[in-house]
Amino acid sequence: MSNNEGERKYLFLMCIVGFLIDFAIMVGVVSLPFLVLDHLSGGNTSISGKIFAVQMGTYTLACLLMAGIVRKSKNILIWPQIGLCLFIFSYPLFPFFNNAHAYYLFSMISFIGMALCWPAFYAWVGSSSDERNRQFSLAVFNIAWSMGFTVSPLIAGPMYDFDYRAPYLFLLVISLVSLVILFILPGRWTSEEVAKSEGEDLIVDADAKLNGTYLYPFWIGVFLSNLLVVMLRATYPEHFKNMVENGLLRFFAEDSPSHILLSNPATKFSWPSALLSLGTAGLFLAMAKGNFWKYRVSILFISQLLSALAVLLLAFTKSLVIICLCFGIIGANHGLTFFASTFYSVHNPELSHRRASINEGLVGLGGVVGSLALGSLVNSCGVLVSYKIVFGMIILLIVIELLVFIFIKNNRRSVTYNGWDRNK
Repeated sequence: MSNNEGERKYLFLMCIVGFLIDFAIMVGVVSLPFLVLDHLSGGNTSISGKIFAVQMGTYTLACLLMAGIVRKSKNILIWPQIGLCLFIFSYPLFPFFNNAHAYYLFSMISFIGMALCWPAFYAWVGSSSDERNRQFSLAVFNIAWSMGFTVSPLIAGPMYDFDYRAPYLFLLVISLVSLVILFILPGRWTSEEVAKSEGEDLIVDADAKLNGTYLYPFWIGVFLSNLLVVMLRATYPEHFKNMVENGLLRFFAEDSPSHILLSNPATKFSWPSALLSLGTAGLFLAMAKGNFWKYRVSILFISQLLSALAVLLLAFTKSLVIICLCFGIIGANHGLTFFASTFYSVHNPELSHRRASINEGLVGLGGVVGSLALGSLVNSCGVLVSYKIVFGMIILLIVIELLVFIFIKNNRRSVTYNGWDRNK
């Protein structure tokens, strides 16, 4: 087998791992708000938000703390192997305890495990110093894990309605399969990565000096996009559940609800949840095939404005079709910002793991704000008022991104050393 064939085989296996792990995570994410509301004593949206906040906060801190350690490892994948073991021995245990403190503990352990996984995955997948190869490998990997996010809600919702413990037993099985595959993969992937580890010079794209100009606005963007995604997952289920149980949900604007929409709220919520992830996967696919997004900050602003309008619509609508459309738009914004911020983060191979860790940390930080702060806000003020506030916050962050972009572009000084821009 040639080196290229071997590398493609390993990339394929890593894509399976990404698909399975995010499939497992999303099974739990979709089920957790309903588990809290239905089976946790005193459970409400605020507690659900706090649990998500603990998960994202732990993930953020662990990503940043592990950045330097993982980068120095000869076998990058030893850390995901450890991390997945932590996940397996904590995340599937939620439905077997009726105590919020146990939920917080399991959240911390499992997301320390995830923090050991994802920055290492991206350092492994994005190791190529050739822009086309890097774009291809990141695209394929991003599409793989996003498809895990897309498919799993359609399974998790019905499984939860059948038995609230079933989703967690299922995610345990697929996590074990992921762990087995991880032990098959080599610690380093491409021949370029091996050369780098042996100290050989790296070839850097001529336009690498542009990276920092776009990296920082998209870092703000990836924080915001994850805030919105986690906000929907943490705060919208209770609102959605109330619409189903009170007969308020419609397909469009019909006078009376269809009998289909009067029961099994977890199953119904799995439909917009799937569209949320499908929007992400769709943008990953589009960005893999085209260059329309490269070094264009305007596309970030357009995507965020559409997301702001989607949030505002969600505050008012009772139409399942419009809810699904809004979820898809916000998911697409997530796909755009995450793909672009990851691409820019690994643009400089020498800084790839540190920046990938910061990028994942911002993913987690957005999750903390989206779940804890907005979870408490929605619990106090309701969806209508809270989502209006979020609309204003999105507009404010767009202005900040624009100012950051203008400031960096106007003040940048290209100081090059051996092909590297010192100001990156």
